[in-house]
Amino acid sequence: MPVKKKSLQVETGEQVDWAPKAEVKEHVTDIRNLLDRIKAREGVIGYILRASTSATVDIKDPSKIIDYAVLSASALESAESLSEAFKLGAASNIVVEGKGLKILLLTKGEHRISVFMEKNVDHTSIYKELH
Repeated sequence: MPVKKKSLQVETGEQVDWAPKAEVKEHVTDIRNLLDRIKAREGVIGYILRASTSATVDIKDPSKIIDYAVLSASALESAESLSEAFKLGAASNIVVEGKGLKILLLTKGEHRISVFMEKNVDHTSIYKELH
């Protein structure tokens, strides 16, 4: 009669010294829920949430999604170029104001967030809520 080997597997939540440290990553759904609450505010036009492999876009006027995406990417690239050229270091947030529109750009973990709003909206309260 063959003998069956028994194996015992014990799972613990502890991290061993020799293994790489486990990173706790923020759930995208938590960020999206927060952005949905922000979008419900008066004067907020919408947002773009970018991760390394995906993006979520929620803009009140769907016909302008591409315009807002291009504006967001261009503003972010320009800010990074200026920061590098003048050796300013990493920016915690970037605000671009136009004639009637304002954009708040920030990075939270591995996610890049762009919030579009009318010029009269207080972007500092939105930043504090997201950061």
